[in-house]
Amino acid sequence: MADRLGRFALSILLAMIAVTARADDAPRVVRLGVATDTDRALIEAAAPAGLAQGVRLEAVAFADAGKAAAALAAGQIDGSVAQDAQVVAANPQVCAAGYTVTYPMGLYAQQLAALREVPVGGVVALPADRAGQGRALLLLQRYGLVRLDSAAGLTPRPKDIVDNPRKLRWHTLPAARLPGALRTSALVAMPYATAASANLAPARDAIGMEDARVPWANVLAVRAADCGAGWAGATVAALHAPAVKTFILARFNDSVRRPW
Repeated sequence: MADRLGRFALSILLAMIAVTARADDAPRVVRLGVATDTDRALIEAAAPAGLAQGVRLEAVAFADAGKAAAALAAGQIDGSVAQDAQVVAANPQVCAAGYTVTYPMGLYAQQLAALREVPVGGVVALPADRAGQGRALLLLQRYGLVRLDSAAGLTPRPKDIVDNPRKLRWHTLPAARLPGALRTSALVAMPYATAASANLAPARDAIGMEDARVPWANVLAVRAADCGAGWAGATVAALHAPAVKTFILARFNDSVRRPW
């Protein structure tokens, strides 16, 4: 009887060890905030590579990037791919574990085929928000249409223009009104999301667009205390997997760009 009890106890112990071992081998679930269908598609593309890295990536949808950031701060998710590097850098409570994708701003025109055709005195529509307006002016500078005071940094305004050889005029509008400005403006600077809402893609429809490695590339944001965590590094590795690189190019045809 004692032998049977001993064997029974041993079998229970071995079963418990096996269960513990399986639990230790299970992928670490990483819940990531997303604010767009593109964000979600990126996480889904990275999921198989994540399992190989020991993490199970799960996308958690939010109405906008701000709500994803609030959920991250509250500990409701592990990270977010909805914020750009400048937003994350301004918040000491979070850090950028790695780059994800760039949603490029584009320069769009209804009547022009190339930026060299922008007329003297033409009207350029800009986003009204400070970040978007600065981004647009820096893009115009990149193409030689204006020159900016370097002291303005990443948030220049029209008042920071020191050279405007074509005497361009400026019209600032809320993002939702920018597509409509194509009818009345020589050129319209549109953020990626605004252009997408009007069925415009920068690689296909813009006559100028941002590079992949602009300061506003999106990042994997995690809480500062988690920046060196193994699961955070594994998540970045999954997001940078060769299959994800192929997915970005095949799915978005360079309208969403890869900054890594």
